[in-house]
Amino acid sequence: MSKLYTLENDYLFKRIFSNQKYLERLLFDLFDVKVNKINYLNTVLEKINKDGKAGIVDLLLEVDNEIIILELQNLDRHNFSDRLLFYSSNIVSNHCLRVGESYKNLKSIKVYAIINYPLFNKNIKNKVRLKIENKIFTKKLEYQIFDLTKVDKNNRQNKYYELINLFNTKNINNLNEIIKSKIYKKILEEIKRYNLNSEEYAKMEDIEKLMMEESEHYEDAYIDGKEEGKKEGKREGKREGKIEIAKLMLTENIDISIVSKITGLTNEEISTL
Repeated sequence: MSKLYTLENDYLFKRIFSNQKYLERLLFDLFDVKVNKINYLNTVLEKINKDGKAGIVDLLLEVDNEIIILELQNLDRHNFSDRLLFYSSNIVSNHCLRVGESYKNLKSIKVYAIINYPLFNKNIKNKVRLKIENKIFTKKLEYQIFDLTKVDKNNRQNKYYELINLFNTKNINNLNEIIKSKIYKKILEEIKRYNLNSEEYAKMEDIEKLMMEESEHYEDAYIDGKEEGKKEGKREGKREGKIEIAKLMLTENIDISIVSKITGLTNEEISTL
């Protein structure tokens, strides 16, 4: 094991917080959300038309009759606000109102983003709502952004002190000294288990590479190679990119029919991955 992967790894983040108890604690410690009931929803943002852009959010949740997008963003791609707008718009139209329901029954949607690069000058956490003339225009759409880079990791008085140290450390022994609470000790043990499991470690390596290489063209998002080259080479590169996307989706237990719809690969091709 050449590198210790912690909660800042997208694959590990999703795996750890597929546990509802762990997720409840994260929502409370970082975003002051007290949870009674959580439903995990499909994280794939399906295309409404064939030319539309697809996407995958990290976690999509129904929490006490509100829809929550939970996103982890480690790299500054200079499109953060547009990306969140795209995610939330898709989900408002597909999850927040049923056929025949009145608009007064529109569910609230909240986007909770954990970022691991300096986006703001001051605040650790920003709450954003649409306003007009300094009055809140709607309470049905809200963004909260928790900036890990603005946190004092040594301040034990913060209720999120132990959690944020699980996101970013290079020394597992440091975590052994820091983590005292029962629930975060369990998460720490899970982190150790994933790092010691060669198969899971390979998946964490793969997802880190995919995230580093991501482009704005979803179908080509994980292609490894230069844009130059012959058409045949480009076609092969696109196919490899689709295969990588399919593998990533399969690790999230996404239905094969949806994987096929998004990547264009046949069910038979996907079943061999």
